[in-house]
Order: sequence, then structure tokens, then C-alpha cells
Amino acid sequence: MAGSRMKSWFPTTSYPLLVSAPMDFVTNPRLATEVTKAGGLGFIQGGRDFSPESPVLKKLDDQLVQAREHLGLEKNADSGGGGSSSSNPLPIGVAFVAYAASTKHFGETAAPILRRHRPAAVWLFAPSPAAPDTLRDVIQSLRASDAWTPKVAVQVGSVAAAREAAAHGADVVVAQGVDAGGHQWASGAGVVSLVPEIRDALRDGFPGREVAVWAAGGIADGRGVAAALALGAEGAVLGTRYMVATESDAQDFKRKAILSTSDGGANTVKSQLHDHIQGNMSWPDVYDGRAIVTPTYQDYAAGVPLDENTKRFQAAKERGDLSRMVTWSGTGVGLIREELPAAEITRRVREGALKAIAGLKSSL
Repeated sequence: MAGSRMKSWFPTTSYPLLVSAPMDFVTNPRLATEVTKAGGLGFIQGGRDFSPESPVLKKLDDQLVQAREHLGLEKNADSGGGGSSSSNPLPIGVAFVAYAASTKHFGETAAPILRRHRPAAVWLFAPSPAAPDTLRDVIQSLRASDAWTPKVAVQVGSVAAAREAAAHGADVVVAQGVDAGGHQWASGAGVVSLVPEIRDALRDGFPGREVAVWAAGGIADGRGVAAALALGAEGAVLGTRYMVATESDAQDFKRKAILSTSDGGANTVKSQLHDHIQGNMSWPDVYDGRAIVTPTYQDYAAGVPLDENTKRFQAAKERGDLSRMVTWSGTGVGLIREELPAAEITRRVREGALKAIAGLKSSL
């Protein structure tokens, strides 16, 4: 059964498997470990700069040390206090963005840190189309040691990308629909059609392989989780919901924007503008992101050039007007009405999913 398989892979989790998305500038060791302690699988964001002198590497090591402390797990004296023993793995996940040229250094810089700490899962996203071997090379570096065998999840937005991820050795395909907040494929489908089509493609194309599917995109409560399970997912990823967890690093203006926004399909939008207005031109063109609609986007839709729009964005920011700031958000934002501790969010969503499933059974 799917539930027992996730339990065997991640022994600290409960059914159904709830995963906190690895959102940059939002997630942190406290949030991830609180999700894990409540029976979910929490993720931290490991970054995207893997060059040998990158400060991201030190931050990654520090986050994993903090996660171990939050969970009350022993440190390995042989690794300078920052590692873990093979009998004491770290029951959280670490995610990485893979489009940067420095990803070629992953095996020599990031992988050794991960081997010391032994997180339960590693999540990969956004390889550059200009470097088609990125996923293969990173996954091979994660498989280089028999002493640590994490489950590798690859975030995809299409059936073709799911097949590629499985071919490179992914254990989990995160089927991210266009309902999702934050970065994603510029073109794609919603979870309702994407998840079952990916599920079928993996079953038919990789017989004998145990490739799991997690659903991501627009899931904000137990009903969404129950729906994801019905579509064939073995886990559900929540991002926007955890942005307003009390432990998250999300700024106050982002929390207020999420809690005050409803009708997410109409009041969030996918666009590369959300990055470009902040001066971030680094993402490959195949990716964009979904965020809450702001005056900046409305100006863009009305034909205001980027240079002028950027001036308006910066001027508003300088005078303390945060209405133009970017708040990444999925279409499920209208279902989010209060801030809660991450553990309480996890418990409530799980209970809601089980209640929804029970209700369906009783109606048969």
C-alpha cells in the first residue's frame, strides 16, 4: 500500500504524508522540524550556489546542525559536532535549485555535507535546459555512498520531465501543477490532470520501479490532500499554508497579503515579472512563478515598460509602501485564514484529510 510505503521510507511520518515545501526565505530548521515532529516531512532550502567558496555551504551545514538540535538528536563527535551517525539519521529533507552553472560542483561541495548529516530526503528542482546531464550527475553524487541512501525527489511540471527524473533515478516525482505558488514551469497543467497522468506514465514506463508521486499546487487543507490521494499521489506538498506558520521566516507584509487574499485563481498570477521586478534575471525562460496580484503586475498588464515599472516598485519600497512587493502564493490562498504553529497546521490538515476520506466512504 502507498501509505505503508511512505511510512517505510520515512518512519517518523504519519498517514497521509504531508510535506512542507522548501521555500526560500520562508522555511528554516525550526519550521521543518516542527512539521517532522507532528508526523509530516519538513524540508529546508539548501540553496543554488555550489561553488567551493560559497557561503551557502556554511549556511547549509549550520541549518542541518540546528535541525538536529531542534529534534534532540545526538551529534557525531567524529564530525566536529555537525554530523550524524548511521544509526541516527536526520528525519527532514533538504532541497536544492539546480539551474546555476555551479551545480557542476555539487558532488564535491554540497554532497559531503549531506553525507555527514544524512537527511532522509533530497529534493531537486529547476535544472538548466542548457545542462541536460545535471539531474543525472547530482543524483549519482547522492548515490556515491552505501552508508547513506536518501530518497531523491525531483520537482517536475510535465509528464516528460517526470519520465526524465525517473530515468535518472528519482525515488519521488513531485508533480507540481500550475496551481502552485512560487517558482514552477512556465507552461503546465493543474494537479487534477497532471498527477494521474504522471502516475500512469511512471507505472507503464518503469515497471518494477517504486517511483512515488507527491502532489503540489493549490493544496491548503485536508480536502486538497484527500483529493491528491484520490488522484494517485502518495504525499501532498503544502507551501503557501506554511508561509503563515508562526515559525516561518516570511515577512509580515507577506503574511498579511496571504491572509487577506481570497479567490486565488483570480488574485494570483503566473509571470516572470515577479522575479524581473526584483532584479532577478537568473531563472531560465522555461520557469516562472505565481504570486499575488499587485499594482506592479496591473501596470505590467497595462503595458508599462519594465524600466518604468521598476522605478515605481523601488519608489514605493523606499517610502514604505509595500503594496508592490512580491508575495509568492498558490491558488489555494483563499483557504488560508489564520496563522498557526507548523505542528498544528500539520495536525489539522491531516485530520481534515482523514475526515474527508471517511466522509466519502460513508457516502458509498
